Amino acid sequence: MIKKILPLILILISITELYSQGCSMCRGIVESDANSGGTGISSSINSGIIYLFTSTYVLILIGAGFWYHRSKKNIKEIEKKDKIKKRVASLID
Repeated sequence: MIKKILPLILILISITELYSQGCSMCRGIVESDANSGGTGISSSINSGIIYLFTSTYVLILIGAGFWYHRSKKNIKEIEKKDKIKKRVASLID
């Protein structure tokens, strides 16, 4: 089943025209403004795109930071438990 679905997914991903169109009105306004030499709406839309782009990656980095911190904390707890087990085992022997 995966062998049938995987090529379809790869084809859909590789055809960027399917999902890269955007709003035709927005695109037309930005193109006409940029062609006329204006810096009004076209620069505002570009700033908005950059804001959305960077905010996503900032959230991903924050999540990765929390994950890294928690994994280090968990490793330290496991090491403490192993140390206690070794001490108890040495007392029993």
